[in-house]
Amino acid sequence: MRIGTSMSTKRLDEVCVNEYKIPLIVMMENAILSAIKHLDMDLYDKYIVVSGVGNNGGDGLGIARQLKARGKDVKVFVVGSMEKITPCSKTNLDILKAMNISCRTLDIKGENINILEELKTSIKNSDVLVDCIFGTGLEREVKGVFKDIINIINTNKNLVYSIDVPSGINATTGEILGVCIKADKTISFEFYKRGFLKYETKEYIGDVVVEHVGIPEHIIKKYDDNEYITSIDFVKGNIKSKNKFSFKNNFGKVTIFAGSKGFSGAAFIASEAAIKSGSGLVTLVCDEDIQDIISSKVSEGMTANYKEENRINKLIETSSAIGFGCGMGDNKLTLERLEYVLNKSNCPMIIDADGLNVLKNNINILKKCENRIIITPHLGEMSRLTGKSISYIKENRLDVAKEFAKENNIIVLLKGYETIITDGNILYINPTGNSAMANGGMGDCLLGMITSFIGQGLEIFNAVVCAAYIHGYIGDILSKKLYTVNATQIINEIPSIMNEFDIEINL
Repeated sequence: MRIGTSMSTKRLDEVCVNEYKIPLIVMMENAILSAIKHLDMDLYDKYIVVSGVGNNGGDGLGIARQLKARGKDVKVFVVGSMEKITPCSKTNLDILKAMNISCRTLDIKGENINILEELKTSIKNSDVLVDCIFGTGLEREVKGVFKDIINIINTNKNLVYSIDVPSGINATTGEILGVCIKADKTISFEFYKRGFLKYETKEYIGDVVVEHVGIPEHIIKKYDDNEYITSIDFVKGNIKSKNKFSFKNNFGKVTIFAGSKGFSGAAFIASEAAIKSGSGLVTLVCDEDIQDIISSKVSEGMTANYKEENRINKLIETSSAIGFGCGMGDNKLTLERLEYVLNKSNCPMIIDADGLNVLKNNINILKKCENRIIITPHLGEMSRLTGKSISYIKENRLDVAKEFAKENNIIVLLKGYETIITDGNILYINPTGNSAMANGGMGDCLLGMITSFIGQGLEIFNAVVCAAYIHGYIGDILSKKLYTVNATQIINEIPSIMNEFDIEINL
């Protein structure tokens, strides 16, 4: 699913009309027919359509026509100056008039008290209100009669379905422009709007569906912003399938540097996650005083300690991926070990937890690693790495992650609700995962999965995207019956989920 901004939408419309000669009225009618499918007409009979005078309003007027044609009770309210109505909206308004469908007009300069009272009564007596007041181009604060109408809708609504965006949201930034419709469902076109990813918008957008309006795929692909929401089909298309000729050397040799005294759990979780994710060989490198503990728990993996210098050097040189940092301690020794492994290795390396903490004032050491480093910070770790406040990062997650990845020539996985994965050019939003997973060890588990997938030979960026998706996907399944989902429960389910995906790939 593509993510887009108001500029993306505007540019796409202009290209379709000017270069490909697709009439705007044709795209509008396709949008109308696409939206109709999601208005739950099998459940409801009484609809109110509130439209502006822009092209988003034209969508609403066309929807009113289609609802009426399907036998629904429809009332239409148009707000705005009729002098500014767009040509496509005017066409749809003229059709409504020809069909004798009454349209009440609220002029921004006129006296609207009686019509506002009529609107309030109509909303209370309706099943569904369709919001088409403002579209993706809104950037100014909502005032005057528009503000009055939105407040009336929010106070008196039963169900509200917003078309393209809830009126009052900046589609690009997610800023609430004074007041905003609180939609139960948003039916968006072509793009999942970037502004919907801002946490504060979640109470306004409701359930979001994205529909197409008949624009050819090659046009959309040419003009998109390289920002996407991960789909399950993408994941299934990238994981490595097993066949009867496969053996362990086909699935990678990975090394995990993790754990210290009192933190053997982190080392175990990371290693076990790599094993269960399908790695051919997994070796944990840890402090000598926890090696026996880990060896007794990680039956299918191997262990080494830092005194075995020759063995560690061979592991580094022969690994297909390395994970580093979980439970190692935020100290000078961890930094020295990180620099040593970075200098000795040539394979992709995933850095998490204390591996990130020791980079706080040493981020430049990553720039010489030739685009093979993945970091997996949460908001606090990202704050320490960038010097930006947590609140600023929360407000600007996508841009902060992209800029940091591009500046340092790395891949960034910024954890949190709707985790971000980006290399600075391409960005994916992970739609899986939930708050039942909010407990210790989840990051260690994810590090092990990413390390395994890269070690198995998946393209580096795609491996990170797939690991994040499957990690959250399992959590979503388990949370349907469990209040709390922990890392070991995720790990135990990895083989069965991977097998399901593998079977579907080979059907």
